[in-house]
Amino acid sequence: MQREKITLGWAGKSAPVADITFVEVEAVAQAAPAAPASAVVAVTAWADPDPLDLCLELWAAWMAHDADRDMGVKTMRGLSGEGDGRGVDMHEAQQATDTRIAQATDAMIDSMARIHIWAIYKLCSQATPWRFPNAVFADVAMEARAELTRRLKNNVCTAVLF
Repeated sequence: MQREKITLGWAGKSAPVADITFVEVEAVAQAAPAAPASAVVAVTAWADPDPLDLCLELWAAWMAHDADRDMGVKTMRGLSGEGDGRGVDMHEAQQATDTRIAQATDAMIDSMARIHIWAIYKLCSQATPWRFPNAVFADVAMEARAELTRRLKNNVCTAVLF
């Protein structure tokens, strides 16, 4: 059996091709089961997210200036309502709520002690390395989370989450 030479515009000499024998192998098909097996899907129950983690996630996105995805452009609200010209864009309303929660969280963080502020920033990957050599970061972080939770529970904007 002689193979054809494919040169694809090659002007030089081609290397000789050895005779190669190809063997086709077919996979053995398994016998179909008599009854189809029922698949068991494990479903976990819904658990509400931790309110503090939600506030910190919104705050971190706000700090990264990633929350304003429409770049300040307002939508044509009159086209999204029921004909009264006072339509509400649900995405814009959710973004406004997230921004208010993030700003309230920022105000509560700024009202804390400096070491707790730094711990929150470090927890949310917003700060440089830990700069308090006489304090253990894990202990200060737990204190800062507890203090921030207490402050957010007392805040008008974030109290509904707790």
